[in-house]
Amino acid sequence: MTSSSALPPRGPSARPQVICLAGFMGSGKTTVGALLARQLAWRFVDLDERIETASGISIPQFFERFGEPAFRQLEADQLRAALGRASEDQAGTVLALGGGTYAQPGCPEFLRAAGVPVLWLDSHPEVLLSRCMTMTGRPLFRDEESFRALYTQRLPSYQSADHRIDSSVEPAQAVAEILRLGILSGGGSEAHLVVEKPPA
Repeated sequence: MTSSSALPPRGPSARPQVICLAGFMGSGKTTVGALLARQLAWRFVDLDERIETASGISIPQFFERFGEPAFRQLEADQLRAALGRASEDQAGTVLALGGGTYAQPGCPEFLRAAGVPVLWLDSHPEVLLSRCMTMTGRPLFRDEESFRALYTQRLPSYQSADHRIDSSVEPAQAVAEILRLGILSGGGSEAHLVVEKPPA
């Protein structure tokens, strides 16, 4: 099975205005998200890019200078700002979360209260590891042992997402699977986005 509804639907035939993509580093959130947004003619927002723009430095540099707690606070602020802009503009938005965003305390509850469906892009740890070995700019990727430990730590959070998508396949196949869920083509009015206090 390549997709599943982990939680009950949010409303009768309501089409969401924003969807979030969650998943571990290397799961394809940016690649799949950008492709999905093009298919839908929606805006694509990469939360990590917003953080780098807001801070004026790269995420690895931010981690080195200020540490992870400061990063998580900025991340929460930028998440709220991204949802706020989507609500103000009434623009369909695909939002790619950072690898650790959805695993932060309170984040799943915050997004659920805001009426934002979360899709977990899931790949086998071996696939994720092989992808990350060739990537740069991963501040929490140090070695294979810590990689696997972090994956295990975050897995329960990812499993609480609304839908699971197999992202070990080609990006176009993952996008097709998302579209087959039917959550982006329902009738009725647009879901109302409620922006409250994000997780600290």
